[in-house]
Amino acid sequence: MNNDHTSGFTLIEVLVALAILGFTLSAALKIFSSNALAVSLLEQRTMASFVAENVLVQTFSFEDELNYATGIEFQGGFEYQWERKVLFEEDGKSAQIDISISTQGIEDVYRLISYKVIQ
Repeated sequence: MNNDHTSGFTLIEVLVALAILGFTLSAALKIFSSNALAVSLLEQRTMASFVAENVLVQTFSFEDELNYATGIEFQGGFEYQWERKVLFEEDGKSAQIDISISTQGIEDVYRLISYKVIQ
């Protein structure tokens, strides 16, 4: 018995299907890895914003905090260096508070500028 009508895929069809599958999976993997990197950077920026807001609240709470200062704060498992610059207006009735947050290898991860009215 000679059966010439066998069903199935040829070797070329299988190789083409595997190539298409490999291309699709590599594109999906690249998208997932770039999203993971973006999420990590956003998390770091969010934690840096918390640090900047903490420094700003401390500056607003105490009158003697209206000066240049630097420090290190830990937030969310990361270490952040902060720098506070205070620029007084010419009339002496207000001050601009500039807070910049840096982390290892990244300068100015987050920057916060605010104003305080001096009584």
